[in-house]
Amino acid sequence: MVLLCFLAGSLVYQSRWHEPGVYASPTPKRVQTKPTKSVVMEYRKVGGVPVQVVTVDMNNPYVRVSVATSERIGRAESVWNLLARSRPTAAITGTYFGSNTKIPVGDIVIEGERVHFGGVGTALCITYDNRVRFVRPPLNRQVSWSDYYTVLGAGPRLLVNGKVSLYPRGEGFRDRRVYARTARTAVGVTKHNKLLMVASRHPMSLRQLAWVMKGLGAKEAIALDGGSSTCLYYRGELKIPPRRPLTNLLVVYEDAQQYEARISRLKPQHRFAKRY
Repeated sequence: MVLLCFLAGSLVYQSRWHEPGVYASPTPKRVQTKPTKSVVMEYRKVGGVPVQVVTVDMNNPYVRVSVATSERIGRAESVWNLLARSRPTAAITGTYFGSNTKIPVGDIVIEGERVHFGGVGTALCITYDNRVRFVRPPLNRQVSWSDYYTVLGAGPRLLVNGKVSLYPRGEGFRDRRVYARTARTAVGVTKHNKLLMVASRHPMSLRQLAWVMKGLGAKEAIALDGGSSTCLYYRGELKIPPRRPLTNLLVVYEDAQQYEARISRLKPQHRFAKRY
């Protein structure tokens, strides 16, 4: 699925992982590298809808969640290129991008640095102590994301406090295709701070997707890009391959060292592109 949106501006913030007092459990010099079962995948049926679900235990201090972008903002790439650079434990389709510009519609923050301003939608935000938040910033206005090491602006919002809540136009989504029944991806969080990454080829409306996320136990949730962009990767296997090149992925690492070794490869090397 591709949405047409107008985007503007960019602003850079510095990384805060190593600043004192930023997060409760500082990353130790030696981290656990053996499998911790903090990232698991399962097949589920919710209300008759088949879905694949990756559950991430964000209470594990070694887990990291980030965004992997194409090397150049405004250019789409093979999903295998994105995965080869990022080498995550698991990954799912990220935010939408313009059909002509290939520019993401939402804000992207990687390792505390804003690498792209989009200004549309609701953002998945990860705090420095691995708490999951969903924040809806003012439409088309730059805000400070300094409290988070990862931000991915997507949407629209599906659940608020466990209740279905849909207002796509209010979040800047005007393309009618956002309401269509199509393959879907979404991300949510449970009351126990478990991140849910959900994908399905089964055609769903946004409302159906919201009920699926609720049925899986999510308290808060947003939609991600879907349609031909629908993608899910888990431990070396592309469970759902996209049918088109992508510009970004939401990526998960169950080992902090694995993440730290890939940080520089997650960010775009060229950040300026024509907007229209």
